[in-house]
Amino acid sequence: TGTVTIASTTLDPAAAFADYTTKLRHSKPDVRVDTAGAKFCGYSSQKLTGAFLGPSGAVDFADRLTHIWTNTNKYLVVTHLEGPADAPGFDAAKTALMQDFAVVIP
Repeated sequence: TGTVTIASTTLDPAAAFADYTTKLRHSKPDVRVDTAGAKFCGYSSQKLTGAFLGPSGAVDFADRLTHIWTNTNKYLVVTHLEGPADAPGFDAAKTALMQDFAVVIP
């Protein structure tokens, strides 16, 4: 499954990313996470990949976190993908969903 979450934040990019990762580790104590910076048109962004143990077995996941600022607010945008470990098509879905995306601020 894949989801996109857009949440207002008062944190700077590093703190927002750290807060997200801390919450992830607390919600899934057995999680294994690899982090990589991702360049993105003047916005701070990271890619997280890893696995955790779900009720039906191992689950792979990928997250694209992007900190988007405007003149009035800051937002943490997270694209999250997960599926059973070694699921056919997961790598193709990860490649598609973790790409850069358009940001339009009216």
